Amino acid sequence: MNATSSSSPTALGDALAQAWQSDQLLDAADWSLPDEAAAYAAQAVLATRMDWLAPGRPQVWKVGGSSRDGALGSSPLPPLRTREVRGLRNGGDFSDLTLIGAEAEIALRLSEDVTPEMAAALVPGRAEHLIAAMCVAVEWLGSRWKDGLATDHLLRLADAQTHGALALGPWQAWKAGHDWANQPCELLVGDQPPMGGVGGHGLNDPAWVMAGWLKTATSTGSTVPAGSVVTTGSWRVATKIARGTTVVARYAGIGEVTVRC
Repeated sequence: MNATSSSSPTALGDALAQAWQSDQLLDAADWSLPDEAAAYAAQAVLATRMDWLAPGRPQVWKVGGSSRDGALGSSPLPPLRTREVRGLRNGGDFSDLTLIGAEAEIALRLSEDVTPEMAAALVPGRAEHLIAAMCVAVEWLGSRWKDGLATDHLLRLADAQTHGALALGPWQAWKAGHDWANQPCELLVGDQPPMGGVGGHGLNDPAWVMAGWLKTATSTGSTVPAGSVVTTGSWRVATKIARGTTVVARYAGIGEVTVRC
């Protein structure tokens, strides 16, 4: 069929859940969403069908934005595709998955349970007290759409924002007051020249997402459990990565994580 009018978010969420389970790709010509609210509704159905937010179990999310003045994009992620990496032979090999890109990121771990009432009182940029630890991370990109990254942005938003998997490096203490705007970061992909530079995080501070993330994650009335993880947005991104390629995300003075697709 061809989408001549807006699709049902429930139907799209169901179809995406089936695609996640079967590794079969959907045709974007069959689907259409009118706005971000519909995309988030489909995303919520996907997360429910896949049991990504089971009560009492630590959650995994991705949150990010291009500037502090704009809206944050958010999505729950599949816990079973989140792996702590201690080397290519210990969690770092993701070749069992179909992946289309990689992003260098910083992930944060929640220090305590956060209720909807606690989240409602949070202010952007002033929620560092809820960070238990941080780590260097690689978010792998993946898609349930035939056209991958060329798919309409609302359909990609519904599909967990084109998430593939999440690799977490060793946890370490949060660096309060760190100058993230001047933090060097490199993404190395196989034998290609390093993608490096200073800064690159859209919000100039990974902790900026904490308030927005927790408000979204508690918006249905549920509590976000301690130990939940949020990855906070891309610093460097590479696409069209061949299977078997080694990828390294490196932050000078903080650490690095090495993975393979």
